Amino acid sequence: MTWICGYRDGTPQGRAFQIPDWTHGWVTEADAAEIAAELRRSTGAEPHILTVRGRLIRLARTRKDGKE
Repeated sequence: MTWICGYRDGTPQGRAFQIPDWTHGWVTEADAAEIAAELRRSTGAEPHILTVRGRLIRLARTRKDGKE
Protein backbone atom coordinates (compact mmCIF):
# COMPACT_ATOMS: atom_id res chain seq x y z
CA MET A 1 0.00 0.00 0.00
CA THR A 2 1.07 3.57 -0.67
CA TRP A 3 0.81 6.31 1.95
CA ILE A 4 -0.15 9.80 0.99
CA CYS A 5 -0.99 13.08 2.72
CA GLY A 6 1.54 12.89 5.54
CA TYR A 7 -0.57 10.87 7.96
CA ARG A 8 1.44 8.50 10.13
CA ASP A 9 1.06 4.78 9.57
CA GLY A 10 -1.28 3.17 12.08
CA THR A 11 -3.41 6.26 12.74
CA PRO A 12 -7.03 6.20 11.56
CA GLN A 13 -6.19 8.87 8.98
CA GLY A 14 -3.09 6.99 7.88
CA ARG A 15 -5.04 3.79 7.40
CA ALA A 16 -7.72 5.64 5.43
CA PHE A 17 -5.12 7.21 3.18
CA GLN A 18 -3.40 3.98 2.31
CA ILE A 19 -4.12 3.68 -1.35
CA PRO A 20 -3.15 0.86 -3.71
CA ASP A 21 0.46 0.71 -4.88
CA TRP A 22 -0.53 1.05 -8.53
CA THR A 23 -1.54 4.66 -7.81
CA HIS A 24 2.08 5.61 -7.02
CA GLY A 25 3.17 8.40 -9.34
CA TRP A 26 -0.36 9.13 -10.55
CA VAL A 27 -1.57 11.21 -7.57
CA THR A 28 0.23 13.45 -5.09
CA GLU A 29 -0.29 15.02 -1.71
CA ALA A 30 -1.12 18.27 -3.54
CA ASP A 31 -3.93 16.46 -5.38
CA ALA A 32 -5.36 15.32 -2.04
CA ALA A 33 -5.17 18.84 -0.63
CA GLU A 34 -6.91 20.23 -3.72
CA ILE A 35 -9.68 17.62 -3.52
CA ALA A 36 -10.21 18.33 0.19
CA ALA A 37 -10.32 22.09 -0.41
CA GLU A 38 -12.85 21.64 -3.23
CA LEU A 39 -15.06 19.51 -0.99
CA ARG A 40 -14.81 22.08 1.83
CA ARG A 41 -15.93 24.84 -0.56
CA SER A 42 -18.81 22.83 -1.98
CA THR A 43 -20.15 21.40 1.29
CA GLY A 44 -19.01 23.98 3.82
CA ALA A 45 -17.71 21.21 6.07
CA GLU A 46 -14.56 19.18 6.59
CA PRO A 47 -14.65 16.25 4.14
CA HIS A 48 -14.49 12.70 5.41
CA ILE A 49 -11.06 11.22 4.75
CA LEU A 50 -12.53 8.22 2.94
CA THR A 51 -14.29 10.58 0.52
CA VAL A 52 -10.96 12.19 -0.34
CA ARG A 53 -9.33 8.74 -0.64
CA GLY A 54 -12.01 7.57 -3.07
CA ARG A 55 -11.61 10.64 -5.24
CA LEU A 56 -7.82 10.20 -5.26
CA ILE A 57 -8.18 6.63 -6.49
CA ARG A 58 -10.61 7.73 -9.22
CA LEU A 59 -8.19 10.51 -10.24
CA ALA A 60 -5.33 8.00 -10.39
CA ARG A 61 -7.39 5.68 -12.61
CA THR A 62 -8.21 8.57 -14.94
CA ARG A 63 -4.58 9.62 -15.20
CA LYS A 64 -3.36 6.06 -15.62
CA ASP A 65 -5.75 5.49 -18.49
CA GLY A 66 -4.62 8.73 -20.13
CA LYS A 67 -8.02 10.36 -19.93
CA GLU A 68 -6.80 13.55 -18.26
